[in-house]
Amino acid sequence: MKTKPTLEQLALVTDRMHARLAARNVVRASWFDETMTLMEARFAERLEDPHHLASSRAAALAFIKAALHQWATRPAHEAGGNHPPA
Repeated sequence: MKTKPTLEQLALVTDRMHARLAARNVVRASWFDETMTLMEARFAERLEDPHHLASSRAAALAFIKAALHQWATRPAHEAGGNHPPA
């Protein structure tokens, strides 16, 4: 049986992920912060108890991880900077 993560555990994960992104790319770290805030609020709206932030934060983190994974595994022809001459 899986247990739900606590806010403290999620804070550790998000802080570590933010630090790793910031070390590589400041723009991506900023995107992470903005998206995390937006998605957490969006998921919290749909909860029965909007003050139970652990569920909405976990869902927002899962969304961000999936988006980053999709970005990292996109085909080479979709990667930025590889546009054919016009």
